[in-house]
Amino acid sequence: MKRTMILCVILAVLGSVTLFGGGAKEPQGGQAKATITIKYSDSDPPGGVRTEFLKNVWIPAVERETKGAVKIQDFWGAALLSAPEALKGISDGVAQMGFVFAEFYPKQLPLHQIFKLFPRGPGKWEVIRWVYDTAYQQIPELRKEIEEQWNLKIMLYTSGLPGAFASTKPITKIEDIRGQKWRASSRWVLEYLRNAGAIPVSVPWADVYMALQTGTIDGVLTNYDGLHMMKFEEPASNLLVTKEIWWATPFLVVANKTFWNSLPKEVQAGIEKANKFAMDEFGKAFTGAWDKIYEAEKKAGYKVAVITEADLVKWENEPELKKLHAKWVEENKAVGIGNADQIMTKMQAIMKEAMERDKK
Repeated sequence: MKRTMILCVILAVLGSVTLFGGGAKEPQGGQAKATITIKYSDSDPPGGVRTEFLKNVWIPAVERETKGAVKIQDFWGAALLSAPEALKGISDGVAQMGFVFAEFYPKQLPLHQIFKLFPRGPGKWEVIRWVYDTAYQQIPELRKEIEEQWNLKIMLYTSGLPGAFASTKPITKIEDIRGQKWRASSRWVLEYLRNAGAIPVSVPWADVYMALQTGTIDGVLTNYDGLHMMKFEEPASNLLVTKEIWWATPFLVVANKTFWNSLPKEVQAGIEKANKFAMDEFGKAFTGAWDKIYEAEKKAGYKVAVITEADLVKWENEPELKKLHAKWVEENKAVGIGNADQIMTKMQAIMKEAMERDKK
């Protein structure tokens, strides 16, 4: 009797197992399939254009298209992995899926830094997506850098709103940042700041608010939605904004490849369908978000100025930009990427066509 009761308990436990981070096993007979729970990690909190979209559109789409076979357990605001930890953490399986922003990994993902070497870019999501699609197709080294070197699979990509300057001091034009300490995430954007006369400073994303508050830095240049989501305009209430400085580097949602390969084919197909649906739908979230934030900040009493075309030309600084392109090629050749010059040429052609498409 005692042995029978123990056996019943064991069977009951096994029958209610939820799979964490592994593929579902084929059920026996009429037994219901176990739910596959996927840990998703994101270093940003909910409330931004991207994070709200993933939480309210992509995650429900994954669960819907897999017919309930998948449940996403979402961790926001670096609750599971911080921004610097995400690449390795997802690769190691700490989370099965998550957000990776390549700018935080200049050494690990050197090829992905190429996006930021084009300070002016398209403003329409459909053209931005075309840039990403085309770059990953025509420059296979980009996808290999993520998927082969880091045991990851790219699920989908979105984009940040254009770049915006938030300053603790009055700012109405690019020249106003001269001699001031400014923070940006990308090494190349720090170079743009240097070329504009600012003192570039590296500060971890999570520490930017306090750095502005304490005067460690005078300003931050980041994507407009990220700035608003993190409330940087509270300590830095002087803003200089534009729709012309695209945020360039794709916001990647990736999956651990070992985990992905363990999933049943029908589950993979459902997730891929959800990924495509999400990228098709992202334009609705992206379009109009800039105007919404701009109006909200004006209403809140922040001082918001719009960059002029003349200032945009100064910011792009074509003579210095050519030097940075050459520097990127030289540095990547030095670390063994022998065709870095060809990669740059392809990207230049993609961006030229993108700007023409954006005008239509």
